[in-house]
Amino acid sequence: MLANSATMRILIKGGKVVNDDCTLEADVYIENGIIQQVGRELMIPGGAKVIDATGKLVIPGGIDTSTHFHQTFMNATCVDDFYHGTKVPSFSLELAGDEE
Repeated sequence: MLANSATMRILIKGGKVVNDDCTLEADVYIENGIIQQVGRELMIPGGAKVIDATGKLVIPGGIDTSTHFHQTFMNATCVDDFYHGTKVPSFSLELAGDEE
């Protein structure tokens, strides 16, 4: 664990936050690695590291860019559509994090 509490608080300010169902100009406040708030002009505790994301995209981590929805193997095809094929890997990442 890091000793300096300022490194445990991060404010990503002014970016374009991209989620699975919307995109908005907002700030993201993270404490101890967990997103606590998303919104504009957030009121946060002092000592946070501020990252200026103006003009940049803020997207979730853990994006699986190596999915092969329409790739066949031994005459078998994938039945997943884009929505389900991207939800399952992200859900399994969440479950894997619970084991710690």
